[in-house]
Amino acid sequence: MTVNKRLRFGMRIGAGAATAFGLAVIVGAALLVDLPHYSADASQTTVTPEAADQLRVCPGSLLEVGKDAAAATALTPVGDATLAASADDGSAVAPTWLNAPDVSSDDHGPAILTLPAEGPSDTMGASQSQSVDSDTLAGFAAAECQETSSEAWLVAGSTDIGRTSLVMLNNPSGVDATVDIVVTGENGPIDSPNGLGILVEAGTQKVVTLAGIAPNTITPVVHVTSTGADIQSWVQQSSIRGLVPAGIEMAGRGTDPSVSTTIPGVQIYSGQPKKSTQEYDDRRPSLRVFSPSGKPTHVSATVSDESGKSVSTIDVDVATGAVGEYPLGDLPAGRYSIHLESSQPVVAAARTSVADDKTGDFSWFAAAPDLDAPFVVDAASGPGRSLVLHNPSDAEMTVEIGSQSVTIDAQASHVSPLEGPVTVTPDAAVLAAVSYAGGGSVSSFTITAPKPASEPIDVSVR
Repeated sequence: MTVNKRLRFGMRIGAGAATAFGLAVIVGAALLVDLPHYSADASQTTVTPEAADQLRVCPGSLLEVGKDAAAATALTPVGDATLAASADDGSAVAPTWLNAPDVSSDDHGPAILTLPAEGPSDTMGASQSQSVDSDTLAGFAAAECQETSSEAWLVAGSTDIGRTSLVMLNNPSGVDATVDIVVTGENGPIDSPNGLGILVEAGTQKVVTLAGIAPNTITPVVHVTSTGADIQSWVQQSSIRGLVPAGIEMAGRGTDPSVSTTIPGVQIYSGQPKKSTQEYDDRRPSLRVFSPSGKPTHVSATVSDESGKSVSTIDVDVATGAVGEYPLGDLPAGRYSIHLESSQPVVAAARTSVADDKTGDFSWFAAAPDLDAPFVVDAASGPGRSLVLHNPSDAEMTVEIGSQSVTIDAQASHVSPLEGPVTVTPDAAVLAAVSYAGGGSVSSFTITAPKPASEPIDVSVR
């Protein structure tokens, strides 16, 4: 190494040592100085979100597929649904309307009912009904206009031969929704990309043919989920035997999966099929059950009459991942509740028929949620419309039906004819449904509660 190189190397070492010494002095001085400390305690304040308007959406007119021979998949409305909507102060609620771009008609789409949050009323009830009698569709269908949600279980429908099922997706919001329709049938889950990523634009109705997702499925259960916006959904099911139309129904959502499920107001009609056969016959009263848990599930279903007396018990093991449908036995004509206890959460519904020949009508009865606050029932016109209130508890309860006070025994039901809107005030949780029957026409829908009102929440501010 030359003298110059040794000199430069020594200078680098010296500079490095001086730098290290300087840093050590600075750090030491900092440790000796008492630096200021800052802290902020989180303060808590209570905020009450602005109350939202109550919003209920109706399914809209009954639809026919392929009425025009030149357009085999076109959807055409068959007449107009009759609408009923009232607030708890007795005032009518005026509708606005969704657009229905999938439907070949210049008429308006389904109704939207809005109850202002700051108005004089606290809650409302709304429903629609419609009779149809054509060469391809015949029967009576009624449905509650329900609030929107991000998830719905629809236990109804069929795409078997002679059965047509449509899924109505209604989006009343100002935001587009992306919807997935997942179907499970008697042979298990159905893998179909046609049900995924369905766009339901803001302020519109989208109608999806269930056969395009789950063809030749006898006992489907439809799980609808949405992102972007909450929606409302129904299954319109119609039947035709040979060339004779044999009923129609508009089935709404039931309760979410649960280990304790009750279906109130199941009506067995005098014209039900009485033939005992091992072959599947969707005219016979039946109970449809599905467990989405993916685990073996045992279900015990207790059928009780209006007095609360148990008249039949059905114990079944539901096949893992598949939908089971079980005959309700030879029950005499009457009104029943069905209570299911299961080892895993299930969804369930019952179906009954009014006739055993090629004609007639059928009805779906959905599982009902608990209602523990006053609610309004406004049932659209129809044959023999009645309100069914069921007491699911083991103690008697009192319910105010308008100005009438009634006592309902434990596990019993009370039936009241409906002549107009009525406010129901229970002193404990009650289940409610509306049923129609008369002249060969039948239908039913459960009563659902409005979404919870805005409640104060605590917010921490830092």
